[in-house]
Amino acid sequence: MKPQNYPEAPAGVWNYFHAITQIPRPSKNEAKIREYIVSEAEKLNLKYKVDEVGNVVIYVPASEGYENHGAVIIQNHMDMVTDSTPDRIIDFNNDPIITLRDGDWLTADRTTLGADNGIGCAAAMALMNDKSIKHPPLELLFTVDEETGLVGAWGVEGKNFQGKKLINLDTEEWGSLYIGCAGGIDYDFEKKYEIVPAQMKKGFKFIVGGFIGGHSGVDIHEQRGNALKFLFEIFKEAGVSHYELAEVRGGKAHNIIPRDAFAYLNTNDILVLKKAAEVVEARWKSFQPKKDQGFFFKIEESEVYSEVLSAKSAKEMINFVLAFPHGAHKFDLNGENMVALSDNMAIILFVRGQFYLRSSLRFFDRGECVGLENQIQALGDAFGMDYKKNGEYPSWKPVRENSLLDLVADQYEKIFGSKPEIKAIHAGLECGILRDKIGPIEAISMGPTITGAHSPDERVLISTVEKFWTLLTATLASL
Repeated sequence: MKPQNYPEAPAGVWNYFHAITQIPRPSKNEAKIREYIVSEAEKLNLKYKVDEVGNVVIYVPASEGYENHGAVIIQNHMDMVTDSTPDRIIDFNNDPIITLRDGDWLTADRTTLGADNGIGCAAAMALMNDKSIKHPPLELLFTVDEETGLVGAWGVEGKNFQGKKLINLDTEEWGSLYIGCAGGIDYDFEKKYEIVPAQMKKGFKFIVGGFIGGHSGVDIHEQRGNALKFLFEIFKEAGVSHYELAEVRGGKAHNIIPRDAFAYLNTNDILVLKKAAEVVEARWKSFQPKKDQGFFFKIEESEVYSEVLSAKSAKEMINFVLAFPHGAHKFDLNGENMVALSDNMAIILFVRGQFYLRSSLRFFDRGECVGLENQIQALGDAFGMDYKKNGEYPSWKPVRENSLLDLVADQYEKIFGSKPEIKAIHAGLECGILRDKIGPIEAISMGPTITGAHSPDERVLISTVEKFWTLLTATLASL
């Protein structure tokens, strides 16, 4: 059900976006949204293809008079990051997103909204359904599983495309045209630790949360708190002789800065842990950004675990996590004012003696990332971890000699009376992979303003959606 005062213009985009929010579409579970997109194409008697990995390409014939103009590829991804606050119970595989309006913003009820990249998908679908828009032949590409490693883009088949110009609709800052993005690598670390019989008599669940988290590419430079680092600093402060660790869980996905985490433990003196948490909390309050001061810890009684991590192994695991890098490591020195190299310590699981950590590295220059890889590999070797790369995708290096960029920038200035910002983004986009798959193409990326992506604070600025749509349709008419 649409919320009160749901946005109305542009009608096609907002109506499709609402429909998309009602269809579950977490990464690797895009069957329902794919069926919806295909069904809309069939209603309009449009040709389409579904490739082996599940990407959809819809072919929209040119408007009258544009038949001999070159085809244009419009690209988005179908999946969304699924995250919610601890008090919001939702099954992202089956439940719809509940949208809410807050002034000029559209947001969701304590979950990610899916404007990343649902707004882009909605715009592409509106293009195929609006006969009043003038455009060349369109090849609308909807990829799967972008958020876990650009998996759909890797499966794209170049033979399905004729277009030599690509407009990606997956960026989140209105007024900017993007011509480059970071590449990325995920690393997994694992180790089996020694489990021993418990000696302490009381069980507790130790919870940390309230961090704002966010997108590990877009927000990593803001020094937002990592809940896992916070939790393990408390463990270090308390000293391993005062508790027995049984289980630790934190982090949702490789591209989300961890917002909350918890541990199950035994202790004979919970006041020692409480005091340690208060010390660490006060320390973090002294330097955390003002908007990320809402973090907390709480302690709940729990069952007593009969088997726990040995004190020696607990100390080793804590030291590994605290030594592991997190955050922005290098910044661009050529005037772009952006992060050039970063690492997100994204997920930790410790269950029944098995430890797992996932880390996500982002880079513009692949060679510059090698030093950071060497650092985390050296840590893994020093602590006896098994580690492996789990996926890698290339950066899209900025190229300013780009006729598509020139055309879109000219249209922007003509319509809005100012020049757009031309930049690259530290997040990952699919453009670099698609250029390798399809062949030589000119590419840009644009979109409305979306903040809080990959977190329950995600929201889209309503007024920028209409501007984004105006620029997109004007661009197509001028091609």
